[in-house]
Amino acid sequence: MSNDPSLVGNGDLGEVVRHMVADVLMVPIERVDPDSRLVADLGAESIDFLDLIFRLETHLGTNIPPDRWGEFVEERLPGADLTTKITTSIVHEFATREADRESGNP
Repeated sequence: MSNDPSLVGNGDLGEVVRHMVADVLMVPIERVDPDSRLVADLGAESIDFLDLIFRLETHLGTNIPPDRWGEFVEERLPGADLTTKITTSIVHEFATREADRESGNP
């Protein structure tokens, strides 16, 4: 089974994000759940977050300024050890915020 998020279609954004994480980090989808820590558990590196943002842009059909992810992380996880605190659910939260921004919801 492919981890290709395009196969998920326009369904649940959480599932789309889950597939994106699996695809970008080249891990089986079964290893990715909401509490998976992208760096500590799945081996993400900084370049992987750029890839995730690019894929979110493509999926949402919008432009996400490069610094928006960093601002979100600083706001959402101030002072946290990001190697253990950035989880799939955090990426999903960011994706939801961006989708809401695109649709005009605050």
